[in-house]
Order: sequence, then C-alpha cells, then structure tokens
Amino acid sequence: MNRSGEEQERFLLYLEEEARRKRRNRWTGKAKAKWKEHAVYTPQECFQRISRRLRTTLKQSRIPMGTLEGLEEELLAFFSANPHAVYTAMMDNSFERLLLHALCQYMDLASASSDYKGKRQMKVSNKNTIFLPPDLLLSAYLEQIS
Repeated sequence: MNRSGEEQERFLLYLEEEARRKRRNRWTGKAKAKWKEHAVYTPQECFQRISRRLRTTLKQSRIPMGTLEGLEEELLAFFSANPHAVYTAMMDNSFERLLLHALCQYMDLASASSDYKGKRQMKVSNKNTIFLPPDLLLSAYLEQIS
C-alpha cells in the first residue's frame, strides 16, 4: 500500500505471472505422471508399435544409420521445443519417407505423406499432450538387435 501505483501494478503482474507459471508446471507434472502410467516405454514395446511390414524392412535391410540418426535428431529437437506443432518436410526419397514413418511410429507420433506441388510432403504431429521420447532411440535399438 505504501508503493506508487506503477510499483503496485508491476507487483500484481509479477504475482499473476508466477501463478500462471505454477499452474503450467503443475499441469506438466500431472501430464507427465499420467503419461508414464499409460505410455509404452521399453524399446521392445516401442518397436512393436511399428507396423509389421516396416519392422520386417528395418530388420532385413541395411539401414543408412546416418540418415536415421539425422531424422531422429530433427524430430527430437523439433518436438522437444514445440510439442504441439506440425513438422513438415519435403521428401522425394521413398526410403527416407519409410524411415520417417517407422521412426514416427516408434516415437508415438502421427505421420502422413501427401502430394504437394508435384512433390511428396511429410507431415508429422504429436498425438499426445506432451512429447516424451523413448529412452532408447530407434537407431540404437536397431544396432542392439542386429
């Protein structure tokens, strides 16, 4: 009460921002706890999320690990920073699209290919409220089982 109107206003804004931050952190904590209860976390279970056809291809083909690791890094960086955004990539190489679809299934992301101006476009989105990548990345899991 002994402060000027401006100081009181700044203090109230500070308190509101702190309350918002606490609510956001509390929600994130609840969401993570709920996610951990229901999510599939083991690398084997994540691998089983991949369609049978893609799993067979991943086991039988010589996978370009550098390409797969590059895609993993891009998705991890993108969805860690923007869990609700849509990742878009123009990919003419059909094998790279296959790798990205398999990687999305492994990471529990939704992916779709479509034609866009005569080229193939991939769109990837997170179907969950938060993004929590598997403990073991697909590239590491494939090296482990080979």
